[in-house]
Amino acid sequence: MPFNEYPRYREVQVADGVGVISGTRNDDGFTLMLAGDPIGIDSSDHCGSLGWLARRLVPQPDPDALHRVEAWTEPAEWDELRQWLRHVEPDDDPVGPLQPLLRLLAPGDYGVAIGTLPNVKIVGAHPTETSSWYAGDLFGPEPSPVLPTHHWPPPDRAAVTAYRQRMEAQRCFPALLVFGYRNSPVWYLLDGHHKLEAYQRLGRDPVAVKIVHGGPGPMTGYRMQMEPSLEYTPVGAEMTEGTGVLAVSGSDGASVLRLMHKPYIVEGYRRGGTVDRLAVLSGDRKLRMRVRKLRRWLRHPDDRSLPEMLRTVLDLLAPGHYGVRHWIGERVYVHPFPPSRTVSWYLGITTKGLGTVLLPTDGWPPRDSDLVHEYIRMIRSGEHPFVVTLRASPPENEDDAVAFVIDGHHKLQAYLRTDVAPRFIDIAKLSDEQHCGPNDLTTVVGNDEGLRQQTANLLAYLKKDQ
Repeated sequence: MPFNEYPRYREVQVADGVGVISGTRNDDGFTLMLAGDPIGIDSSDHCGSLGWLARRLVPQPDPDALHRVEAWTEPAEWDELRQWLRHVEPDDDPVGPLQPLLRLLAPGDYGVAIGTLPNVKIVGAHPTETSSWYAGDLFGPEPSPVLPTHHWPPPDRAAVTAYRQRMEAQRCFPALLVFGYRNSPVWYLLDGHHKLEAYQRLGRDPVAVKIVHGGPGPMTGYRMQMEPSLEYTPVGAEMTEGTGVLAVSGSDGASVLRLMHKPYIVEGYRRGGTVDRLAVLSGDRKLRMRVRKLRRWLRHPDDRSLPEMLRTVLDLLAPGHYGVRHWIGERVYVHPFPPSRTVSWYLGITTKGLGTVLLPTDGWPPRDSDLVHEYIRMIRSGEHPFVVTLRASPPENEDDAVAFVIDGHHKLQAYLRTDVAPRFIDIAKLSDEQHCGPNDLTTVVGNDEGLRQQTANLLAYLKKDQ
């Protein structure tokens, strides 16, 4: 069985860890702490593209023995852990052997897995220098930035040679020990500096035991295959730190999109499960103006920076369990909201056929014609910019489904004008939920009596399924 670049993580809760290994996160990024001292820091370059920065904060070599993990474990336990790390197998359960190390972590939730680190890039090796790099696009060769916590390059050349010879002769897989934060691409190398040098000399991707603070999250679960898929890839463990600026709940056919914790769009069936559907837009003018702010949050100058775009969207979402897929919309229909704030459709009757209805969250058609023409030029030259959509649940039937367009209205218009099937980064909530409640609809309708009459059947449908 080969090692996986994106392995399945075991969730581990550390209730009484002593906090020798910990981290702090703020607007400046993530800082690794060993024995209470800052060791290294990494952060986004905050320039919109997927630029990243990392820097070591301790001298090289670091003379403080308390910054070495082995100083905090019993010699017998550390020796047993080191022996296991000398050769691991893909199906090993890492939780048992890692117990001495897990006790050193700060209390909290973690993800633990065994997998490879593809395309390793050493960063932050020198305290006087800040490493910067571009993390690549979603489908390109994505680097694995590794920040050494000890001397780099490792000083014992004989040990490097011994590891290299052993890997060549015995086909063994010695494992590095790395620590990361779920919203950071950087791995902090706690143990295995000589092993990493040996792997690099052999031109192989190193095997690593990965410990992720907060559990596996966006930065460890974004990557998709080049081929589009009808299936959703879960985005790590359940997200617990989203801001909730964006939220979606319910199920396809009775769902609500919330903005700033208020219902913004409610959609659902009008006659209990047929293809006759209705969507209603909020009349709250302040809320609708805030959509413009959402556009600015989601705008990136480099359309290829899809991990950055996904991280931005996921950070805005309410906590929950989500899946992501690369989806090609072969049959899609855009239904914008008229001044009456309601739009209805009957697939196959009011549309050319069956398919997915896309509900814009911004003005339609989009206003910037120059930008639309630029995307048309890109599409005709063979590029495929992505539109971002959000759903309350995976569709039971793509021929009768609804998705909210979160970002990419100009791109979507360009696709429709070129007759090229649009490409989507499609996010769906995977949590099992009931239909959205009638209160969401009554909030969106407000005091508009005419709108209340138009939505009476949808209200009855939502009440029936409570």
